[in-house]
Amino acid sequence: MKMLFIHCDYFSYLTTQPTKIAEKIANGCKSCAFKNALVIFVTAEKCDAKNQSNVIEKGVKETIRKAEQLGVKNLVLFPFVHLSNQVSDPETATKIIREFHERLVSLGYPADKAPFGWEKIFSLTSKGHPLAESSRTIRP
Repeated sequence: MKMLFIHCDYFSYLTTQPTKIAEKIANGCKSCAFKNALVIFVTAEKCDAKNQSNVIEKGVKETIRKAEQLGVKNLVLFPFVHLSNQVSDPETATKIIREFHERLVSLGYPADKAPFGWEKIFSLTSKGHPLAESSRTIRP
């Protein structure tokens, strides 16, 4: 799993059109905005399929560590296929990112998740401090 963390003053997105692999968002957030958020751009990779629960737990721990380091409560998972050239299949990626989100919420972290498989317009304003941007590679 590849993760890109950006501590944002402001982050927003708007879904524009579904792709062939889009998850349903009937009552979901088609347009959302967040202030003082840690946005986590996430790419599930082929190797993650071997031990999904391990990758999810490691990703959750790293996300919590980063959020606590920054003192951020608002977390936004943003599926973003463009962090790797070894991406997992869409079904596996959807499952991993959904369970990643569910695990954060079950641990009491207010987390939102942008819908998987949708074209999206997004805008962000980074905090611009030394720890505002970082990336991680998580392996099973």
